[in-house]
Order: sequence, then structure tokens, then C-alpha cells
Amino acid sequence: MSTILFPTDFSNDARNAFDYGISLFGNEHRYILFNAYEEPMSTATSMVSLRDVLQEASEDSLREELAFINEKYQDLNVVSVSEYGDPIFSVTNYAKSHSIDLIIMGTAGATGLQKIFLGSVATAVIEKASCPVIVVPKGYEFEPLRRVLFTTDLLNAEGDKLPQVLVELILNTKSQVTILTVNASGDEIDETRAESGLALHMSMHDFPHKFEVVVGEDIQREIQNFARENEMHLLVTTPRKSGWFQRLLNPSISKELAEHLEIPMFAIH
Repeated sequence: MSTILFPTDFSNDARNAFDYGISLFGNEHRYILFNAYEEPMSTATSMVSLRDVLQEASEDSLREELAFINEKYQDLNVVSVSEYGDPIFSVTNYAKSHSIDLIIMGTAGATGLQKIFLGSVATAVIEKASCPVIVVPKGYEFEPLRRVLFTTDLLNAEGDKLPQVLVELILNTKSQVTILTVNASGDEIDETRAESGLALHMSMHDFPHKFEVVVGEDIQREIQNFARENEMHLLVTTPRKSGWFQRLLNPSISKELAEHLEIPMFAIH
């Protein structure tokens, strides 16, 4: 049984991410609904009282959300946690200190960040978290998992580090995995990248998979197009090892991607 953390700001996007996670993983896991709160800049005299108000609001909202969840889903193992602090630090620190297996969150929320790739909080959580993170696009409607797109530049031998929660998900849903590499025109798969591909192949021997290479200069657009044309249900990335993902964090590029990101993304480290 895995422990899955759902950060929430009580927005529709956060609730949609929760629904996606339950639809994907069922009720055989332990779920934690997590809200981090902090007061805006304030004077020392008002700080304590304001923090108390925010804590009460957080706890009340979590109780209401749990009541809604328990009415909607039967026999679900779900608890709530309210914690004071910066949302990014709170989420990633809690996940690390409590051995969380997976974080699932929306790409936008009540803070109006839907125009930024993944929202600034979700992007930072992906970068800093010690466990995998699934981000669910704004308004995404759940579809059964059948086709998984694993993107890699094959610059690292990452085959022996697939998280168990991802392997179990693929096996349980009997999904087909496509390993996609985007090459610039004139580039070749050299020996080092071929060895990385072999390591990845060996790590996936328990489930069906295939390799695809497409040629293009605009990496994120090639990935988008491939995912759309092949009706993929989940995009798997390795952010800390993939140069293309780091390029997506550039605001001018990420804004363009955000407007076209159509399926959930599973970020592993």
C-alpha cells in the first residue's frame, strides 16, 4: 500500500486532481489531504492572531473537504493535515519526513497561476520533491490509463531507478509504454545514449514497451504533438536528468506549453 499526498488550496483544480488520483489508484492506498497556510507580510503585533485565524480557516476547510470526499467515495483511507509554512517547503518537507510515495496536485488553483507552466508551486514541488509527482492539467477529465509516454534524452542511465509506484501502476493498468526521444536534425544516437536506452529497456522488461525517435528542433512541441497524435494518457518525465525539461522552466517557453498541455505528467527523479 502506497501513501499518496494531495496538496490542496480548496480550489476546483485541487479537487479535480484528487478525483483523478482516486480514479487512477483506487481505494487500496492511504491518502493524505494536505493544506499549507502562511500569513502575508504583517507587523509583529498582528502576526500571532492572524496565524490563529488562518489555522482555524485551514482546519475548517479541510473538515468540509473531507466530509465531501467521504460522502463521494466509500471506504476510502483518507486523513487531513494542516500545516503552517511556505507551501513549497511544507509539501516537500512533509513528503520527505513522512515517507510519502507520491504527490498528486493540480497545475493551477485559486491563486490564478493557470497561465504559468504547472503553476509556480507545482513547478517548484517537482524540482524539490524527493518522491515522484503527478500534475493534472486544468480541467482534465479522467481516462483509463492505456498508453504511457516516457520522454527521455537518453543522456543518463536511469533504467534501474523507476519508482515502484509507477511500475505497479503500469502493470495494474496493463498499459503500453512508448519511450520517446526527440533528436535535433543531424543528431545521432551515440554509444552512450544507446547504453542508456538499454538500461531503460531492462528496467521495463515486465511490461510492453517500445522506442520511438522523432526529429525536430522544438522539443516540447514535438512531445505535445506525439502525445496528441498517439492519444497518450500519461506523460512520464525525469526532470532532473532531462535537458529538455529544464528548458521548459524558461517562462517564455513554459507559458506556450501550458496552453497546450493536455494530459497529466508523472515526474520522477
